[in-house]
Amino acid sequence: MAVKKQWYEIKAPELFGGKTIGETPSMDLRKIGGRVIEVNLMELERNYRRFFIKLKFRIIGENQGVLETEFIGHSTMNERVYKMVQRRSRRVDAIENVETKDGQKSRLKVILIIDGRVNTTIKKAVRKKTGEIIAEIAGKSKFRDFINDVISGKVNETIIKDMKKVYPCSDVEIRASKIMK
Repeated sequence: MAVKKQWYEIKAPELFGGKTIGETPSMDLRKIGGRVIEVNLMELERNYRRFFIKLKFRIIGENQGVLETEFIGHSTMNERVYKMVQRRSRRVDAIENVETKDGQKSRLKVILIIDGRVNTTIKKAVRKKTGEIIAEIAGKSKFRDFINDVISGKVNETIIKDMKKVYPCSDVEIRASKIMK
């Protein structure tokens, strides 16, 4: 005899407006807990300019047939990264651990595109300045505001603007973020 599965609605956290991000069938709620769901930003916020961003949520519990989630990070589609790196340009990767004003720690992976060939000293200076800029932005803002700025691209624009003092960057993208526990 077949066991009947129930459908459960999955909601995004309040950080993203508590919208419905999908549904999943299950026979047992205990087996759903901890699942990770990827949702395209375009589907969630109707932001067509940032279609290459994928948000990751983890199911943390159930409330009256609705599954609640928490934000655990985001990533950028590989095609976007491939398109950024063009001929006669260099890719510089930086990984930064930052803490927001309210104590939430996260790890950001940043890609900077520099025109022309540059030596290792300039690459190190670019990485160092990137870390300083991101730490300053994170230190001044709460977690909710910081994540919204990262996903919307405001942090990228700030990095490009402030990086002109060290070496001009043609493009910057926060490739991935991960929320640290």
